[in-house]
Parts: sequence; C-alpha cells; structure tokens
Amino acid sequence: MSQKDIFLSTEADAWYGRNQRKVEEFDFSADPVSLAVVEIASKCQLEAELGRYRILEVGCGGGQRLAWLATKLDAEAFGLEPSALAVEDARYRGVLAEVGTADDLPFEDATFDILIFGFCLYLCDRQDLFRIAQEANRVLKPASWLVINDFYAPHPVARDYHHKPGIYSYKMDYRQLFSWHPAYTCYSHQVTCHGRHDFTDDAQEWVSTSVMRKKIGIQ
Repeated sequence: MSQKDIFLSTEADAWYGRNQRKVEEFDFSADPVSLAVVEIASKCQLEAELGRYRILEVGCGGGQRLAWLATKLDAEAFGLEPSALAVEDARYRGVLAEVGTADDLPFEDATFDILIFGFCLYLCDRQDLFRIAQEANRVLKPASWLVINDFYAPHPVARDYHHKPGIYSYKMDYRQLFSWHPAYTCYSHQVTCHGRHDFTDDAQEWVSTSVMRKKIGIQ
C-alpha cells in the first residue's frame, strides 16, 4: 500500500488528532508562511483579479492558516487535505476545502494566485513527485506565487516515520521540483529549526520556507 493510501485511510486523521491542539495555539501572525504570503500580497496588489487573491494550501490541516490569511488579505481560501476530520474543521472556518492529495488537485487550470505546500511533501510517495509538480503548475496562474514549507536537506534522505511502521519521512530541497523550469524563480529561501523559527546546526531539524515566482511569457 502506498503512503498516499495509508494517509487517506487512517494516518491523516491520526496525524490531525495528534497535532490539532498545537495548531490551535499557533500564532499565525509570526508564521513564516503567513508572513511570506502577506508580503507577496503587499507587493503585488494589482495582479489579483478584482483585488481578491485566490489562495490554495495543499496540506491545509484544519484550515487555521488559510482562515487567518483570508481575513488578513480579504482572499478566497481553498484547501486540500487527506484527513476528512481536518477538512470538516476547515470548512467550518469558511475554507473551501476538499479531501485529497497533492498528486491530483480537484481544481481547474490557472485558478490560483498563490499555492502553499503546507508541510506535506515530506510524506508524499517519491514516484508521485513529477505528478505533484505538474498539478501545482497546472492550477497556478501564468503569473503567480508558490510557497513551500517543509523539511529541508541539501541532498535527499529518507527516515523512518516513527508514528507508523512502513512509512518514511523524506527530506530534500523541494524547490528542485520547480527550479529546473525557466518559468520559476526562487525569491527567498530561509532555513530554520523544526518547531521554532531560530537557527540550528542540527541538520535533522532543518525546515525551509521558500518563495518562488511563476512567470510565463515574455520576460
């Protein structure tokens, strides 16, 4: 059974149950991902249709970050998440959330101004990475933004996922899924410590927040 199937059947709900309280107490005004999205919006106000951004977060959990961003930016918030329990909570918060995984986004082409990978790629099956990048590119507008928050390693590594045997946690530079393409430019890339926003020399705890620009057309 693939990791995707395991998460869709049981583990995504289990993950949400373990982490729900921690996320509820999280301060999104100090969240690197939220701050990156707010900065994008503040510098590119004229690019969103009718002044309202359409934001998609893949791995949105209970929609807490999206609800905060929707209020802060007066944006339309969409989410995708393998946990049905989390999706129910996200919808309660006003997020247009669906159950699903990153390799099959249930949205039309060129729909979103900003796409967030919210700490989910490290659990995706490696054979799905090409499809995940293709789907993200498909739903992003020709001029749009991509924010990736995940475990970081300069070279790919796999570790046992200690919550369930047979699952692995994959660490890599996830910008590489997009940076090979001439339409994508990395504007910022910050490496910090997992669970904190300071720096660490422990490579096992490295987490990065990367902001990438998609721009198709004459440069």
